[in-house]
Amino acid sequence: MPLIPLICTDTVPEHERVDWFTDTVGRLIAPVRLSCPDPGMFRARVGTLDLGATAFSLFDHTPLRSFRTPSLIRLHDPEHYQLALVTSGSAVLTQCRRTVSLTAGDWVLFDTSHEYETETTDRNGLRHLLLRLPRHSVPLPPDRIDALLATRLSCGGGIGEVLRGHLLSIARHGGRLRAGDTERLNAVTRDLAVAFLAHHLDRQRTLPDEAHRTSLLTRIDYFIDVNLTDPGLTPAAIADHHRVSVRTLHALFESRRTTVAATIRRRRLERCRRDLSDPELASRRIADIAAHWGFTNPSVFSRTFRATYGATPGTYRRKELPTQRGERHRRRHGHG
Repeated sequence: MPLIPLICTDTVPEHERVDWFTDTVGRLIAPVRLSCPDPGMFRARVGTLDLGATAFSLFDHTPLRSFRTPSLIRLHDPEHYQLALVTSGSAVLTQCRRTVSLTAGDWVLFDTSHEYETETTDRNGLRHLLLRLPRHSVPLPPDRIDALLATRLSCGGGIGEVLRGHLLSIARHGGRLRAGDTERLNAVTRDLAVAFLAHHLDRQRTLPDEAHRTSLLTRIDYFIDVNLTDPGLTPAAIADHHRVSVRTLHALFESRRTTVAATIRRRRLERCRRDLSDPELASRRIADIAAHWGFTNPSVFSRTFRATYGATPGTYRRKELPTQRGERHRRRHGHG
Protein backbone atom coordinates (compact mmCIF):
# COMPACT_ATOMS: atom_id res chain seq x y z
CA MET A 1 0.00 0.00 0.00
CA PRO A 2 1.49 3.37 -0.97
CA LEU A 3 2.49 5.55 1.96
CA ILE A 4 2.31 8.89 0.17
CA PRO A 5 -0.86 10.76 1.23
CA LEU A 6 -3.87 9.66 -0.83
CA ILE A 7 -7.06 11.55 -1.48
CA CYS A 8 -10.09 9.85 -3.02
CA THR A 9 -13.63 10.43 -4.21
CA ASP A 10 -15.21 8.45 -1.35
CA THR A 11 -15.81 11.64 0.63
CA VAL A 12 -17.06 13.61 -2.40
CA PRO A 13 -20.77 13.61 -3.38
CA GLU A 14 -21.37 11.54 -6.51
CA HIS A 15 -22.52 14.50 -8.61
CA GLU A 16 -19.31 16.43 -7.76
CA ARG A 17 -16.75 13.68 -8.33
CA VAL A 18 -15.87 14.42 -11.95
CA ASP A 19 -15.55 18.14 -11.19
CA TRP A 20 -13.37 17.33 -8.17
CA PHE A 21 -11.08 15.16 -10.28
CA THR A 22 -10.97 17.80 -13.04
CA ASP A 23 -9.78 20.36 -10.50
CA THR A 24 -7.23 17.91 -9.09
CA VAL A 25 -5.78 17.10 -12.51
CA GLY A 26 -5.70 20.81 -13.35
CA ARG A 27 -3.73 21.51 -10.20
CA LEU A 28 -1.27 18.61 -10.50
CA ILE A 29 -0.82 18.47 -14.29
CA ALA A 30 -2.59 21.20 -16.27
CA PRO A 31 -6.17 22.34 -16.92
CA VAL A 32 -8.16 19.70 -18.83
CA ARG A 33 -11.72 18.84 -19.72
CA LEU A 34 -12.92 15.42 -18.52
CA SER A 35 -15.86 13.20 -19.35
CA CYS A 36 -16.78 9.70 -18.25
CA PRO A 37 -19.46 7.22 -19.31
CA ASP A 38 -21.14 7.08 -15.91
CA PRO A 39 -20.37 10.13 -13.73
CA GLY A 40 -22.36 8.72 -10.82
CA MET A 41 -20.13 5.64 -10.66
CA PHE A 42 -16.84 7.49 -11.08
CA ARG A 43 -14.12 6.63 -8.55
CA ALA A 44 -10.58 7.94 -8.21
CA ARG A 45 -7.60 7.98 -5.88
CA VAL A 46 -4.74 10.45 -6.15
CA GLY A 47 -1.44 10.66 -4.30
CA THR A 48 1.22 13.29 -4.82
CA LEU A 49 4.62 14.22 -3.48
CA ASP A 50 6.13 17.57 -4.41
CA LEU A 51 9.91 17.28 -4.59
CA GLY A 52 10.56 20.82 -5.74
CA ALA A 53 11.03 21.30 -9.47
CA THR A 54 9.88 17.75 -10.07
CA ALA A 55 6.80 16.15 -8.59
CA PHE A 56 5.57 12.57 -8.31
CA SER A 57 1.91 11.61 -8.57
CA LEU A 58 -0.13 8.41 -8.48
CA PHE A 59 -3.48 8.24 -10.28
CA ASP A 60 -6.01 5.40 -9.99
CA HIS A 61 -9.43 5.95 -11.57
CA THR A 62 -12.36 4.36 -13.37
CA PRO A 63 -12.78 4.94 -17.14
CA LEU A 64 -12.77 8.50 -18.46
CA ARG A 65 -11.66 10.71 -21.35
CA SER A 66 -9.38 13.72 -20.94
CA PHE A 67 -8.93 16.67 -23.33
CA ARG A 68 -6.22 19.33 -23.24
CA THR A 69 -7.43 21.90 -25.77
CA PRO A 70 -5.81 25.00 -27.32
CA SER A 71 -8.07 27.25 -25.24
CA LEU A 72 -7.02 25.47 -22.03
CA ILE A 73 -3.35 25.81 -23.04
CA ARG A 74 -3.88 29.56 -23.51
CA LEU A 75 -5.59 29.67 -20.12
CA HIS A 76 -2.58 28.15 -18.36
CA ASP A 77 0.51 26.30 -19.51
CA PRO A 78 3.00 25.23 -16.83
CA GLU A 79 5.40 24.13 -19.62
CA HIS A 80 6.01 20.70 -18.18
CA TYR A 81 6.84 17.33 -19.62
CA GLN A 82 4.88 14.51 -17.99
CA LEU A 83 6.49 11.06 -17.97
CA ALA A 84 3.95 8.34 -17.20
CA LEU A 85 4.25 4.67 -16.32
CA VAL A 86 1.10 2.57 -16.65
CA THR A 87 0.95 0.05 -13.80
CA SER A 88 -2.47 -1.45 -14.52
CA GLY A 89 -5.25 -1.11 -17.06
CA SER A 90 -4.96 0.34 -20.56
CA ALA A 91 -5.39 3.66 -22.32
CA VAL A 92 -4.90 5.53 -25.58
CA LEU A 93 -3.00 8.84 -25.82
CA THR A 94 -3.05 11.18 -28.82
CA GLN A 95 -0.65 14.12 -29.17
CA CYS A 96 1.22 15.76 -32.07
CA ARG A 97 -0.80 13.71 -34.58
CA ARG A 98 0.39 10.46 -33.02
CA THR A 99 -1.74 7.92 -31.21
CA VAL A 100 -0.31 5.27 -28.91
CA SER A 101 -2.02 2.40 -27.10
CA LEU A 102 -0.68 1.75 -23.62
CA THR A 103 -0.91 -1.20 -21.25
CA ALA A 104 0.70 -2.14 -17.94
CA GLY A 105 4.48 -1.68 -18.05
CA ASP A 106 4.47 0.95 -20.82
CA TRP A 107 6.11 4.36 -20.48
CA VAL A 108 4.90 7.41 -22.36
CA LEU A 109 5.86 11.09 -22.50
CA PHE A 110 3.50 13.99 -23.13
CA ASP A 111 3.80 17.76 -23.02
CA THR A 112 1.42 20.29 -21.45
CA SER A 113 2.26 22.81 -24.19
CA HIS A 114 0.61 20.67 -26.90
CA GLU A 115 -3.02 19.66 -27.04
CA TYR A 116 -3.70 16.02 -26.25
CA GLU A 117 -6.47 13.53 -25.64
CA THR A 118 -6.48 10.41 -23.49
CA GLU A 119 -9.06 7.67 -23.09
CA THR A 120 -9.17 4.76 -20.65
CA THR A 121 -9.81 1.59 -22.67
CA ASP A 122 -9.98 -0.88 -19.77
CA ARG A 123 -13.43 -1.11 -18.20
CA ASN A 124 -11.77 -1.63 -14.81
CA GLY A 125 -9.98 1.69 -15.08
CA LEU A 126 -6.39 2.88 -15.18
CA ARG A 127 -3.60 3.19 -12.66
CA HIS A 128 -0.40 5.04 -13.48
CA LEU A 129 2.56 6.86 -11.97
CA LEU A 130 3.38 10.32 -13.26
CA LEU A 131 6.54 12.38 -13.05
CA ARG A 132 6.51 16.12 -13.68
CA LEU A 133 9.60 17.48 -15.43
CA PRO A 134 9.79 21.24 -16.08
CA ARG A 135 10.93 21.77 -19.66
CA HIS A 136 13.78 24.07 -18.59
CA SER A 137 15.19 21.36 -16.30
CA VAL A 138 15.73 18.81 -19.10
CA PRO A 139 19.14 19.37 -20.81
CA LEU A 140 18.08 17.73 -24.07
CA PRO A 141 17.13 19.35 -27.41
CA PRO A 142 13.39 20.17 -27.31
CA ASP A 143 12.92 19.29 -30.98
CA ARG A 144 14.38 15.84 -30.35
CA ILE A 145 12.22 15.31 -27.29
CA ASP A 146 9.14 16.22 -29.33
CA ALA A 147 9.85 13.11 -31.41
CA LEU A 148 9.27 11.00 -28.27
CA LEU A 149 5.86 12.47 -27.43
CA ALA A 150 2.95 10.00 -27.62
CA THR A 151 5.22 7.05 -28.40
CA ARG A 152 5.57 3.87 -26.38
CA LEU A 153 8.92 3.97 -24.56
CA SER A 154 10.64 0.70 -23.65
CA CYS A 155 12.66 0.11 -20.50
CA GLY A 156 15.68 1.35 -22.41
CA GLY A 157 18.25 -1.33 -21.75
CA GLY A 158 17.50 -1.38 -18.03
CA ILE A 159 17.45 2.34 -17.21
CA GLY A 160 13.65 2.21 -17.36
CA GLU A 161 13.64 -0.56 -14.74
CA VAL A 162 15.89 1.56 -12.53
CA LEU A 163 13.53 4.53 -12.90
CA ARG A 164 10.48 2.30 -12.36
CA GLY A 165 11.96 0.92 -9.14
CA HIS A 166 12.77 4.44 -8.01
CA LEU A 167 9.21 5.70 -8.56
CA LEU A 168 7.66 2.66 -6.88
CA SER A 169 9.96 3.25 -3.92
CA ILE A 170 8.75 6.85 -3.71
CA ALA A 171 5.16 5.59 -3.73
CA ARG A 172 5.89 3.18 -0.88
CA HIS A 173 8.16 5.31 1.28
CA GLY A 174 7.55 8.93 0.30
CA GLY A 175 5.46 9.51 3.39
CA ARG A 176 8.50 8.77 5.57
CA LEU A 177 10.76 11.42 4.06
CA ARG A 178 12.41 13.73 6.55
CA ALA A 179 13.08 17.43 6.20
CA GLY A 180 15.85 17.99 3.70
CA ASP A 181 15.38 14.64 1.94
CA THR A 182 13.24 16.00 -0.86
CA GLU A 183 15.92 18.32 -2.29
CA ARG A 184 18.31 15.45 -2.94
CA LEU A 185 15.49 13.20 -4.11
CA ASN A 186 14.40 15.90 -6.55
CA ALA A 187 17.83 15.94 -8.23
CA VAL A 188 18.15 12.15 -8.32
CA THR A 189 14.67 11.70 -9.76
CA ARG A 190 15.17 14.33 -12.44
CA ASP A 191 18.55 12.94 -13.48
CA LEU A 192 17.24 9.38 -13.71
CA ALA A 193 14.40 10.60 -15.91
CA VAL A 194 16.82 12.58 -18.11
CA ALA A 195 19.04 9.51 -18.46
CA PHE A 196 15.97 7.49 -19.48
CA LEU A 197 14.96 10.03 -22.13
CA ALA A 198 18.55 10.42 -23.33
CA HIS A 199 18.75 6.68 -23.89
CA HIS A 200 15.74 6.87 -26.16
CA LEU A 201 17.25 9.76 -28.06
CA ASP A 202 20.45 7.75 -28.38
CA ARG A 203 22.30 10.86 -27.28
CA GLN A 204 24.30 9.63 -24.31
CA ARG A 205 27.58 10.00 -26.26
CA THR A 206 26.74 13.43 -27.60
CA LEU A 207 25.28 14.99 -24.48
CA PRO A 208 27.28 17.90 -23.06
CA ASP A 209 30.07 16.48 -20.88
CA GLU A 210 28.55 17.79 -17.65
CA ALA A 211 25.11 16.36 -18.43
CA HIS A 212 26.62 12.97 -19.30
CA ARG A 213 28.72 12.94 -16.12
CA THR A 214 25.70 13.91 -14.02
CA SER A 215 23.58 11.19 -15.62
CA LEU A 216 26.23 8.52 -14.98
CA LEU A 217 26.82 9.63 -11.39
CA THR A 218 23.09 9.61 -10.74
CA ARG A 219 22.80 6.00 -11.88
CA ILE A 220 25.86 5.07 -9.80
CA ASP A 221 24.40 6.82 -6.74
CA TYR A 222 21.17 4.88 -7.12
CA PHE A 223 23.04 1.59 -7.57
CA ILE A 224 25.03 2.21 -4.40
CA ASP A 225 21.92 3.12 -2.39
CA VAL A 226 20.00 -0.02 -3.32
CA ASN A 227 22.97 -2.32 -2.75
CA LEU A 228 24.30 -1.02 0.56
CA THR A 229 23.51 -4.30 2.32
CA ASP A 230 25.53 -6.30 -0.21
CA PRO A 231 29.01 -7.15 1.13
CA GLY A 232 30.15 -7.42 -2.49
CA LEU A 233 29.53 -3.71 -3.10
CA THR A 234 33.04 -2.64 -4.14
CA PRO A 235 34.43 -0.07 -6.59
CA ALA A 236 35.23 -2.91 -9.00
CA ALA A 237 31.65 -4.24 -8.84
CA ILE A 238 30.21 -0.76 -9.35
CA ALA A 239 32.48 -0.05 -12.31
CA ASP A 240 31.71 -3.41 -13.90
CA HIS A 241 27.94 -2.91 -13.57
CA HIS A 242 28.13 0.49 -15.29
CA ARG A 243 30.63 -0.64 -17.92
CA VAL A 244 33.34 1.83 -17.00
CA SER A 245 36.86 1.26 -15.74
CA VAL A 246 37.68 1.50 -12.04
CA ARG A 247 39.98 4.39 -12.94
CA THR A 248 37.09 6.25 -14.60
CA LEU A 249 34.89 5.57 -11.58
CA HIS A 250 37.45 7.05 -9.20
CA ALA A 251 37.89 10.07 -11.48
CA LEU A 252 34.13 10.72 -11.36
CA PHE A 253 34.18 10.82 -7.57
CA GLU A 254 37.23 13.08 -7.48
CA SER A 255 34.95 15.87 -8.73
CA ARG A 256 33.09 15.49 -5.43
CA ARG A 257 36.31 15.56 -3.44
CA THR A 258 35.64 12.13 -2.03
CA THR A 259 36.23 8.47 -2.89
CA VAL A 260 33.94 5.62 -3.81
CA ALA A 261 34.79 3.75 -0.60
CA ALA A 262 34.16 6.85 1.53
CA THR A 263 30.80 7.36 -0.17
CA ILE A 264 29.73 3.79 0.54
CA ARG A 265 30.90 4.05 4.16
CA ARG A 266 29.11 7.37 4.71
CA ARG A 267 25.82 6.12 3.31
CA ARG A 268 26.02 2.94 5.37
CA LEU A 269 26.64 5.06 8.46
CA GLU A 270 23.62 7.21 7.58
CA ARG A 271 21.41 4.11 7.41
CA CYS A 272 22.78 2.88 10.75
CA ARG A 273 22.17 6.26 12.35
CA ARG A 274 18.61 6.29 11.02
CA ASP A 275 17.92 2.79 12.37
CA LEU A 276 19.43 3.60 15.77
CA SER A 277 16.96 6.47 16.15
CA ASP A 278 13.95 4.42 15.03
CA PRO A 279 11.73 3.42 17.98
CA GLU A 280 10.46 0.41 16.03
CA LEU A 281 14.01 -1.00 16.00
CA ALA A 282 14.77 -0.25 19.66
CA SER A 283 14.96 -3.95 20.54
CA ARG A 284 17.38 -4.78 17.73
CA ARG A 285 21.01 -5.19 18.73
CA ILE A 286 23.41 -2.51 17.58
CA ALA A 287 25.74 -5.14 16.16
CA ASP A 288 22.90 -6.58 14.08
CA ILE A 289 22.04 -3.16 12.67
CA ALA A 290 25.68 -2.56 11.81
CA ALA A 291 26.07 -5.99 10.19
CA HIS A 292 22.89 -5.47 8.14
CA TRP A 293 24.44 -2.35 6.59
CA GLY A 294 27.80 -3.95 5.86
CA PHE A 295 29.84 -3.34 9.03
CA THR A 296 31.00 -6.84 9.99
CA ASN A 297 33.46 -5.69 12.68
CA PRO A 298 31.62 -4.11 15.68
CA SER A 299 34.74 -2.37 16.99
CA VAL A 300 35.51 -0.77 13.65
CA PHE A 301 31.87 0.29 13.32
CA SER A 302 31.85 1.86 16.79
CA ARG A 303 35.05 3.83 16.14
CA THR A 304 33.88 4.99 12.72
CA PHE A 305 30.45 5.99 14.03
CA ARG A 306 31.98 7.95 16.92
CA ALA A 307 34.44 9.72 14.64
CA THR A 308 31.60 10.75 12.36
CA TYR A 309 28.83 11.69 14.81
CA GLY A 310 30.75 12.48 18.00
CA ALA A 311 29.16 9.70 20.07
CA THR A 312 29.26 5.93 20.26
CA PRO A 313 26.32 4.07 18.70
CA GLY A 314 24.97 3.19 22.17
CA THR A 315 25.18 6.76 23.43
CA TYR A 316 23.57 8.08 20.28
CA ARG A 317 20.68 5.62 20.57
CA ARG A 318 20.04 6.44 24.24
CA LYS A 319 20.00 10.13 23.40
CA GLU A 320 17.66 9.83 20.42
CA LEU A 321 15.04 7.29 21.48
CA PRO A 322 13.68 9.14 24.54
CA THR A 323 13.24 12.18 22.28
CA GLN A 324 11.31 10.06 19.79
CA ARG A 325 9.12 8.56 22.52
CA GLY A 326 8.49 11.99 24.07
CA GLU A 327 7.51 13.46 20.73
CA ARG A 328 5.09 10.58 20.04
CA HIS A 329 3.61 11.06 23.52
CA ARG A 330 3.09 14.78 22.94
CA ARG A 331 1.41 14.16 19.59
CA ARG A 332 -0.81 11.46 21.06
CA HIS A 333 -2.04 13.75 23.83
CA GLY A 334 -2.33 16.87 21.72
CA HIS A 335 0.61 18.81 23.15
CA GLY A 336 3.00 20.90 21.07
